[in-house]
Amino acid sequence: MAKGRKAPRRGASRAQPAARRKGIPGWLWLVSGLVIGLFVAFLFQLEPGHDNVKRSPPPPKPATTPAKPAPAQQPTYDFYTLLPESEVVVPQNTGKVEPPATPAEPDKADDSVRYYLQAGSFKQQADADKVRAQILLLGMDVHLESAKLNDGQTWHRVQVGPFKDKSSLAQAQSTLSGNGFQNLLPQQRTQ
Repeated sequence: MAKGRKAPRRGASRAQPAARRKGIPGWLWLVSGLVIGLFVAFLFQLEPGHDNVKRSPPPPKPATTPAKPAPAQQPTYDFYTLLPESEVVVPQNTGKVEPPATPAEPDKADDSVRYYLQAGSFKQQADADKVRAQILLLGMDVHLESAKLNDGQTWHRVQVGPFKDKSSLAQAQSTLSGNGFQNLLPQQRTQ
């Protein structure tokens, strides 16, 4: 073996001469850097404060345009001005408690006055009979009353009652409204 050479290590490949790498030439790097630098300098020149970048003012509108009427001024509400205006002064309590008024003698019901509830008014008697049957199932006294109008039409009214006083009328009204009868018309008749 030759004395100047070392024996190759085990598992190592033999050294090959370095192949010349082909890369980007230096002059191309120089030109691309110069172009990028000029572009950045151009962007700094376009800064918004310069006069050469500003837009020209829009042309004035022609004077022949008719003037628009001024819009009606809407009211403005300010909480702090409206609140003192709506202040309510409450009288001071003197501390004296007045005894409740003694209940007066209950009004004696006039035997000649009767109260009724009109539960509906129908053109067709069959519709009036249906409502009458529903109210009869509630256990109330009900009857039909026919009325002829001036134009010759006949309407059939469903009347609930008679009631002797207003409290029984109110109780019947609440019972009927609780069962779906909404348009109740109280009536007062003398006999």
